[in-house]
Amino acid sequence: MHSELEKREEQMRKTAPIIISLSVVLVIGLLCVDVRTSAVTVNPTPQNAPFVWALANEEGDYPGYRRVEGGKLKDGTRLDICRAGYIPGKVYNNVCLYPYAGGETPFRYGYYEVLLTNTQYQWKSADDVSRAEIKGGAIKGGTDKDGADTLYICRKKMGDGVHPGKYSYKNRLCYIPWGGKEYFYRTNFEILFR
Repeated sequence: MHSELEKREEQMRKTAPIIISLSVVLVIGLLCVDVRTSAVTVNPTPQNAPFVWALANEEGDYPGYRRVEGGKLKDGTRLDICRAGYIPGKVYNNVCLYPYAGGETPFRYGYYEVLLTNTQYQWKSADDVSRAEIKGGAIKGGTDKDGADTLYICRKKMGDGVHPGKYSYKNRLCYIPWGGKEYFYRTNFEILFR
């Protein structure tokens, strides 16, 4: 009986390193799959797409693309299209200002995305397009917090120029961040189309 116990202990000593080695290989394999999957999903938009969202500090990774101009102040300052999370807004002084919860909310440089294009685009009056045309041809800017509403990009003439914002497909309103507040409009604004 004593020799039987010794045989089992000897067998365990031989198999323990094998089990540990296999465990280490399995963990490393799983980490590699996780890293590869993360790397693939970081920027799912192909670079040859006509419109891409890129981090503001990574625009140089998209040669041949330029920012989409959403509006302009009376003094000539451009207001390009940006988004913070998945809410579209405007770039002013290297800050993405987006309409949210009644305010003009700032999002700092490098952590927001800018809309880039390598093709032509146009602004159409919301009063002249159908909901089907918006759904089929307008540029998507993101979604609301819950993901239940698609947000498109709109713009409106304000007191000091033309300002871009978000268009809610669900409630048919254009929300503009302006003067520290969020304003919303049902008519007399434009929507960005391909």
